Amino acid sequence: MTPFYFGSRERRLFGVYHPAQGGKGNRAVLLCYPWGFEYVNSHRSVVRLATLLSQAGYHTLRFDYFGTGDSAGEDREADLEGARRDIATAIGELRDLSGADSVSIIGLRVGAFLGVLAAHDLPSSVDRIVLWDPVIDGTKYLEELYTLDDTLDISGVSPASAFPDELGGGREVMGLPLTSHVASELSEIRLISAMSGLPHPTFAITTRGGPGQKELRAWMEAAGAGSTFEQIDDHPAWHEDWPDNAGIIPVSVIKRISSWMN
Repeated sequence: MTPFYFGSRERRLFGVYHPAQGGKGNRAVLLCYPWGFEYVNSHRSVVRLATLLSQAGYHTLRFDYFGTGDSAGEDREADLEGARRDIATAIGELRDLSGADSVSIIGLRVGAFLGVLAAHDLPSSVDRIVLWDPVIDGTKYLEELYTLDDTLDISGVSPASAFPDELGGGREVMGLPLTSHVASELSEIRLISAMSGLPHPTFAITTRGGPGQKELRAWMEAAGAGSTFEQIDDHPAWHEDWPDNAGIIPVSVIKRISSWMN
């Protein structure tokens, strides 16, 4: 595994490249993280998936969007439209590193929606898409974020802070800023509509019921060959049952994603 920086001087991105072990083939996979605190919770699981895919013969890249993780930029500069462009940059970087003609995208939560948008942007550069516990309806997702933060009761942790307009507005959610602009972007997520017209084989895998899942399953079943929906009883990588189950990796989900890819 090789950590490195890529992108432009103005938009420097941090990635970790997991080459296919033994130099097998030229298949490539890009992993797209979720947003905000879900990124933090799921990090270990995404690293484990990257390792498993590398062992299975895939050149794999995971990276941080601008303004998140170890990439350049302040956290208030991060937004979904920018992350969409970052995925396109990462696709080009992974193709150069691996020599692959096309890239498979595995996106978790908001990362699944962003991966679908990127596939529309670069249809000939993407061959397959995995939607892992995808956010289907952004308005309901945003409501869930606010409710989770408002009901969180941890000794010594003060209520969420609101931010002035000069700092992007919005408020703190689970210890991280959610600006007014990003909240607006999140509220506009409509995954099923975004999937319309995609020519790529698509696999959706979920670990718990949520808003829009019945509709997504029905849509994918109607789409026919190339679209698969499965629900597996496993721990959601993006959710921490702290402290008892913190850091649990959903092994069965990771193995199922890897087997579908193969």
